Amino acid sequence: MRFLLDTNIISNITKPSPSESLLAWMEEQNEYDLCICSLTIAEIRRGILEKPFGKRRNELEMWFSGPEGPQALFAGRVLSFDEAAALIWARLMSEAKAKGRPRSALDTIVAAVAQANNCIVVTDNDKDFADVATINPLRKPLE
Repeated sequence: MRFLLDTNIISNITKPSPSESLLAWMEEQNEYDLCICSLTIAEIRRGILEKPFGKRRNELEMWFSGPEGPQALFAGRVLSFDEAAALIWARLMSEAKAKGRPRSALDTIVAAVAQANNCIVVTDNDKDFADVATINPLRKPLE
């Protein structure tokens, strides 16, 4: 099974104190089954560019362009919004509108890329990924 990591998952990992349950889940996975989409790279880069100049922005800039940054870490596993994903995106957006539950266009791109590549979306954003196969390793399972 392959997983497409949503931007909020990558962001969590870069926090000074990332989620322990997320880190534990990621350690259990085969790294070649973990992917991101090109939109995630764009969202992360935009987030860095929008931060004020200072220590945290410099740290994120170095991380982003370094060997642990998303492009290096996921080399060969960055999935694109291609023609197949575009057709899925159109269907997901129109179905949501017909149900009176409009979707976030950007999150629906992630969902469409995941479906086009037979991936499960790993996210902490249940609302915008309704009706899409997801897993949320930030939430501890009920015992």
